[in-house]
Amino acid sequence: MPFRFCPHSLADRFLSRYPLCLSPRLSTPISPFLLLALSVTLPLAASAADEEKRPEQKRGEQTPEMSAEKIQSVEVSAPGAANQRRNDTAARIVVNRDEFLSFGDTAVADVLKRLPGVSVVGSDIRMRGLGAGYTQIMVNGEPVPSGFSIDSLSPDLIERIEILRTTTAEFSTQAIAGSINIVLRKGVFRASRQIKLSATHADGATTPGVSLELADKDAGFSYSLNANLNQSRNRSEPVTTETLRDAAGNVTDLRQFHEHIEFKTNKISLAPRLNWTMAEGDQLTSQSLLEFSQSTMAGRNAETTLSGSSSTYPRNDYRSSADISGIRSDLSWSHRFSPDARLDSKLGLNYNKRVSDYYFDGYSTTVNSPFVRNVVSDAIDQSLTASGKYLWRLNDEHSLAFGWDGGLIRRSEQRLQYDHNAPDSLPGSIAFLDENYRADVRRLALFVQDEWDISAQWQTYLGLRWEGLHTAIQGRTIADTNTSSSVLSPVVQVVWKLPGTEKDQLRFALSRTYKAPTTRNLVPRRYTVNNDNNPNNSDFQGNPHLLPELAWGLDTAYEHYFSAQAMFSISAFLRRIQHVTTYTLFQQDGVWITTPDNRGSAQVYGLEMDSRFPLSLWFPQAPAIDLRINAARNWSRLDSVPGPDNRLNSQVPLTANLGLDYRRSDTHQLGMNFNLQTAGRVQDSAALSTYKNVTRNLDWYSLWKLRKGTQIRLSVSNVLHQPAISGQTYLDPTTHDNMQRTSQTPVQTTLKLMWEQEL
Repeated sequence: MPFRFCPHSLADRFLSRYPLCLSPRLSTPISPFLLLALSVTLPLAASAADEEKRPEQKRGEQTPEMSAEKIQSVEVSAPGAANQRRNDTAARIVVNRDEFLSFGDTAVADVLKRLPGVSVVGSDIRMRGLGAGYTQIMVNGEPVPSGFSIDSLSPDLIERIEILRTTTAEFSTQAIAGSINIVLRKGVFRASRQIKLSATHADGATTPGVSLELADKDAGFSYSLNANLNQSRNRSEPVTTETLRDAAGNVTDLRQFHEHIEFKTNKISLAPRLNWTMAEGDQLTSQSLLEFSQSTMAGRNAETTLSGSSSTYPRNDYRSSADISGIRSDLSWSHRFSPDARLDSKLGLNYNKRVSDYYFDGYSTTVNSPFVRNVVSDAIDQSLTASGKYLWRLNDEHSLAFGWDGGLIRRSEQRLQYDHNAPDSLPGSIAFLDENYRADVRRLALFVQDEWDISAQWQTYLGLRWEGLHTAIQGRTIADTNTSSSVLSPVVQVVWKLPGTEKDQLRFALSRTYKAPTTRNLVPRRYTVNNDNNPNNSDFQGNPHLLPELAWGLDTAYEHYFSAQAMFSISAFLRRIQHVTTYTLFQQDGVWITTPDNRGSAQVYGLEMDSRFPLSLWFPQAPAIDLRINAARNWSRLDSVPGPDNRLNSQVPLTANLGLDYRRSDTHQLGMNFNLQTAGRVQDSAALSTYKNVTRNLDWYSLWKLRKGTQIRLSVSNVLHQPAISGQTYLDPTTHDNMQRTSQTPVQTTLKLMWEQEL
């Protein structure tokens, strides 16, 4: 084969191991240094602007510090927050940083699992118990890009977390289950310098962490910088059992896999923010997030064959390394045309790159030479977005807004695979696989919304959003694919304050939402398993003909407010979803493959309860204890899958939290949170079902304020260290053979000690 030069670092690394390279990259990515330069130099053009006081904020307007917000927010843990929630037309639940930093979490997923109506399965964040794209995750009001991991964010970088059960026209309506908006730290109200040092102990390893916060303001300029550096180390020792039974129920094959996996990650993140107040009251803001992480993983798997035959490689080991770098930068400008009209606009840039190496060594019982697989890959996600909103205040009770939201998104991936002594090949044989693809997505949305306090008892929110998507996919080993779709989404929200009382009100909302297919589900390339391909451990292949899922949603709620710090809410929801994405399992040339497809429709419905109050509300002599109680019960039925248990996308049936905070004295506070998530059996198709066990988590913290500006925080998470159990069962429709695969993974308790000091 003639040699062809393959540029860039990925090929250089591959060529250093093997004497050939099959193809060049499809595209040259945007330089991350260019994005960083733009995020810094563009705002510097306005650095000489004069300071002018900001005009008083009126109904429906948002200040630059609220650029991710449109509708008035509800900070449930601040004094008077219940009154805000009661008065808002389209309320959202907002949890501020004082509440979610209490437990000293290092992962955003650990923060989210305690919030009302939110469940966390692995790293998948869910509302209504639904993940995998049904729940929209946003940062500063924009959906996170394809390559973004929520775990890459440090909770110290977050100002607040917003939960939107019903969509609004300003945000993307790709939110069938709802949206979670993570707002990064923005406002600078005073000069501050703070450092946090932490040590985390889990699985016999102790890892360090440091967080630094700097902020100051002078005349018309302010800045802030948040920096985090931490390391995480953990291990996992799952035990997997595979059982094959014939039609009579007799065990024909029984084997166990004992794995030992160790993980290590070093991560650094920087979040700089610059803000200028210019002449005529204009605001110019630059906010960026820079992240870099290095991760390594090493594992080994030993199989014990108790009955029947073993897998292809009963003894194998694997290891991988990954470097992930990302830059996210926004430039916002706010201009006031008159006291009653203002334009807010934003330009955003995003770049995320993952470079990884993977090795697999499999040892057969019949072949002396091991099977060796090395995969060198990179994936690059880059995007340019632009959005704007024109706000027009008609009077103190009525405001209109209209705007746009568009973006160009590109994901490119290159994967080079080298197999030595591949199965069903001659000893010493070498096989190469060169795969690359590029997916370009063009998105445009237009919206209009109207907020109107009709009377003292009635408030309305009306919104209409049109959103269009065009996706083009091309690659070396796949056919070019182009898909287009658009959705028109009306949104209606109404608040009725019950006459004769100031404490009770009802909410009603009707909305149209959708879920677009992910790039991984669209690209028709094969993701293969290295060992033991079977119906419960199959390869995966995308489907370029997938359609968006469309849904109509209905939400209602009753709210009662005991006081400014205490409230009770119970709500109900209903979703009717069309073109539901299901997964088809089939066998091709002796290999089991799973692929997505649009089949049937589904109904999703449920109840949610949320309450918080001080114990002194019921017992005046009680200690200073604040209680938080929330629960969500979810149901769904998928009509293309036979019941029972034909729930949608492994939906979590029940999520509940019980939490309390006890202010023991001015210098000591402690608290706890108990989280419950049920699971059970789910019928995924006529032949395949899955199972997960109930999970129970108990976390607690203790905070000591030693002196002004100095405090120590001790937190313990997963006190119960309950093991995670999951399984899959395949029933062959022809032979009625039954194959079951069950995994049990021990979970360890984590202890964290943090010292916080204002400088």
